[in-house]
Amino acid sequence: MVAFGLGEVIGGMSLGTVIDKIGSRNTSIVNILIIITMVSVTVLSVISQKYNTLTFFMCFLWGIQDSSINIHAFQILGFEFISQSEPFGVLNVQQGIAAFIFQLV
Repeated sequence: MVAFGLGEVIGGMSLGTVIDKIGSRNTSIVNILIIITMVSVTVLSVISQKYNTLTFFMCFLWGIQDSSINIHAFQILGFEFISQSEPFGVLNVQQGIAAFIFQLV
C-alpha cells in the first residue's frame, strides 16, 4: 500500500502539470497510455505468480492510474459546470454505486 500511496501522490501532481501543459483533451490520451501500461504490468505480475519487485511496481502504477483519472475528472467537472458542488456530488454517488455493485460481483 505504500507503493500505491506513493503512486497516488506522484500521479496527482504530475498529471496536474500535464493538464496545464497540453490541455484536457490531450491528457485523455496520456490517461489511456497510463491505463494500458498499468494493465500490462498487472497481467505480467499475475502471470509470474510471485511476490517481487514487479508487485510493488504494479501497485505504484495502480496508484498513478487512480490519481490521474480522479484529477482529470475533477478538472473537467470543475470547469464544465457552474455549480461547484453538484458535479462532485454526482461523481461521488456514481463511484459509491459502482463500488457497491463490483463488491457484489
